[in-house]
Amino acid sequence: MRGGSNTVGNVPKQIRDLLRAKVEDGRFRLAEVDRLRVVSVLVATVISAACGSTGGGGTSANSYAGKTIKLGAILSITGQGNVYGPSSREGMELAVEQINKSGGVNGATILLTVKDDASDKAQSATVAQTMIQSDQDLALLGPTLSNSAVAVHPLAENQHIPILAVSTTGINIVPNCNFPSTVPCRYVFRDSLGEETAIPDNVKSYAADAHPATGVLLVARDDKFSIDGGKIVEATVGQYGITLKKTIGFNKTELDLSSYVTEAVQLNPDVIFITSLGGIPAKIMHEARKQGWQGQFLGGNGFNTATVSKDAGADGADARSASAWYLGNTFPSNTDFVTAFKAANGHDPDQFAAQGYAAIKVLADAARRANLTFSDLTGDRDKLRTAMETVNIQSPLGPFQFTSTHDVKQTVWIIKMDGHGGFTLVHEIKAS
Repeated sequence: MRGGSNTVGNVPKQIRDLLRAKVEDGRFRLAEVDRLRVVSVLVATVISAACGSTGGGGTSANSYAGKTIKLGAILSITGQGNVYGPSSREGMELAVEQINKSGGVNGATILLTVKDDASDKAQSATVAQTMIQSDQDLALLGPTLSNSAVAVHPLAENQHIPILAVSTTGINIVPNCNFPSTVPCRYVFRDSLGEETAIPDNVKSYAADAHPATGVLLVARDDKFSIDGGKIVEATVGQYGITLKKTIGFNKTELDLSSYVTEAVQLNPDVIFITSLGGIPAKIMHEARKQGWQGQFLGGNGFNTATVSKDAGADGADARSASAWYLGNTFPSNTDFVTAFKAANGHDPDQFAAQGYAAIKVLADAARRANLTFSDLTGDRDKLRTAMETVNIQSPLGPFQFTSTHDVKQTVWIIKMDGHGGFTLVHEIKAS
């Protein structure tokens, strides 16, 4: 605070000078001390009011002291999604540890419970129901797979509990989680980059770089994520001069995919598009290279983990995808995250860890501003939902906000596998 001799900031000094002068002059009286004491209290009150306002909605730093914010995460620790779920858990746990060590959320401690849905839709819904009703969680995160989200997200919407999708990128995750209903879902949010953005950006980018003429799509026909990705590929490639020679479907439970790969390779496409989960993209890459095919692999979110890149190895080198995150980004909110994650876990994070970490930061920011009561769970869930809509934070994903439909608004990073278990950056596409 700055000002001249008549500003509030200088009054305490004037009072001290007056006291000192009267004492030295020998004319000090108790009544004057009392009057000066009253003036000092009034001045202190004015100073406190002027300097203590931070625009934070009137929430004091310790307003939640001694309370607990319960969050529940439904993740695929086992099953088909086990190459993604554990990374999400590591990212979430790091964020919770950091927040709690730094004083919590307005003094409240975050308690995160992670439960495995085994990549099974029915089990995912059962876990969610337990978290909503028995565990009395304030908000949910997950589930890992879009195939499970179609059961969990409508449940959360109907029970009026905020849920933040940390890895589900399929169609109709937001805003219409009750598809085919067109009524927007109010409690479902996403911090994972949707395939309706990622796949077209990836195809457009590669088409501009290499001008491919033909492609073949290999798509798993037995899960939502893969089917949605296939639909997006089919709807996109023609816009960029690529003729899709054939779409070849398979079931992800099949152990031997060589016949499907042979069919694709014999069509001699410039590009093989793969939309599938888990270790399947790497299996397809190995088999295609084994058969002598030397073209380009393009994929979706299923590519974006070091586990898949490592499994693909040299056969996956240069395989491209669009990601919500890139390890090598040098802005502080990412470099700090990468350093802390590696210290905590002994290895580099991936996109799924970054999204899990960012999700906890998003919920913590919203909870801090929501003026929670901790006595009215239904009301607090709704307050949190409202606060989530105005989140504006720095995260490993970059500056983070939600769109009006609760989707993520962020930069897209076009990356390619480096052949050694990692990725390198190809292009950066700013959010429109």
